[in-house]
Amino acid sequence: MNTKIKRFIISLIPLLAFFVFWEIGSHYAPRGVLKPPSEIVIATLGAMFSPKEQLAYNSLISFGRIGMGFALALVVGNILGFLLGTYFQNLERLFMPFFKICEKLNPFALIPIFMIFFGIDTKEKVAGVFWACVWPIITSTQEAAKSVDPKLLRAARAMGASRAKVFFSVIFPYVLPSIFTGLKLAIRVAFFMIVAAETFGASSGLGWFYTRKQAMYNLNLVYGSVLYITGLAILLNYVFSKLEKHFLAWKEAVFR
Repeated sequence: MNTKIKRFIISLIPLLAFFVFWEIGSHYAPRGVLKPPSEIVIATLGAMFSPKEQLAYNSLISFGRIGMGFALALVVGNILGFLLGTYFQNLERLFMPFFKICEKLNPFALIPIFMIFFGIDTKEKVAGVFWACVWPIITSTQEAAKSVDPKLLRAARAMGASRAKVFFSVIFPYVLPSIFTGLKLAIRVAFFMIVAAETFGASSGLGWFYTRKQAMYNLNLVYGSVLYITGLAILLNYVFSKLEKHFLAWKEAVFR
């Protein structure tokens, strides 16, 4: 058997054991407190395309909001990170301390402020995702761009490379691994940020779906929402890890 398949099977054992104990324990727990995972999975799958529940539709709404906020943060964060880490390092001392303070602010606590500025609609949700994502992207890109080996830059310039050629041939490949680090941090926060934002004054999305089922005391879909959202977050992280391996295949070949 392939080593990767063995590792995958071994990694599943604790998870399977958890659900087995959960299934058994649910039959001994007080009624209305803990539902068996078998019922939860069936209810969640049924809610995916149910005309009444529309879990799949609400997932698409949340992904659309994440996509807009994340794309905006990707562009703004990387532009600022590259500029402050390369051509405008003199401004780094002025702006980076402020940016790092903004990064430390709890984005979930800022949701009411976003509601005041942008209203209770898609703009508020997108602004929240953008705020949560942009700071780790700026920080990781700026620090990596600043740490580019000056000898590489001097060598490229000595060979007559233009500023654009130096950027795309030396700086960008050097910084790319750190860009992916920032993106993976950002997408994790973005997913949970949108769910939190949709619990306030929303009429669609995963956060709204969860709070609605909570208000109805539909335990199967309350637990199911938590498992479903967690699974989507893991899936997104997996996708970004695969993209990182694809775009950084040259790095593994170089350092092998």
